[in-house]
Amino acid sequence: MGEKVEVFGAWFSPFSRRVELALKLKGIQYDYIEEEIYKKKSDLILKFNPVYKKVPVFVHGGKPIAESIVILQYIDESWKDNPILPQHPYHKALALFWAKFLDDKVLPSLMKARRSGEGKDREEAIGEAREGLRALEEELKGKKFFGGEKLGFVDIVANFIAYWSQAMDEAFGVQILTSELQNLPRLTQWCHHFLQHPIVKHNLPPKTQLLALFKSQFVDTN
Repeated sequence: MGEKVEVFGAWFSPFSRRVELALKLKGIQYDYIEEEIYKKKSDLILKFNPVYKKVPVFVHGGKPIAESIVILQYIDESWKDNPILPQHPYHKALALFWAKFLDDKVLPSLMKARRSGEGKDREEAIGEAREGLRALEEELKGKKFFGGEKLGFVDIVANFIAYWSQAMDEAFGVQILTSELQNLPRLTQWCHHFLQHPIVKHNLPPKTQLLALFKSQFVDTN
């Protein structure tokens, strides 16, 4: 695996950070290219990811791969040392299920809850977010990380819960996730373990800059 490894990402993106975290956990050297995705998308992003036109894009030996979960699978299959996915097919399938659940249900429901106005829509959105978070709480029973005692695939995908979503709450001036975590001790403890992991904590975007970006891009200040 001597081919050049490149990551096209954005400093604030939890999806880009997933890819970088997996590479760092495996000790893989890579070149990082910062993309100004809120300005003009680069020609390389349009070339390497013509379907979604977004980061992250992972380029290995000149061959591009898009979508963070797909990239994580590719990395784990290409570099066998320090696996992030379980080796048994059944447990691997479960990890992929929870990763999809995080991106398809938990993340959208948290964003919907923050953006919904007052009243019934907001209550329904919060209820949907709460249901997803409680499922994660149950999955963590008896475990330090989602995969057991070692940080792995599902933990990497869940990175937005530990850091980005709480910053988003602060930027929006709401307490969606922050409030729910008060009743979810396992998920709260998981957040602590995740953020204290030596590789994770040295590779998080600065909180003040993240808040400023969220306020400028997502929060209506009018």
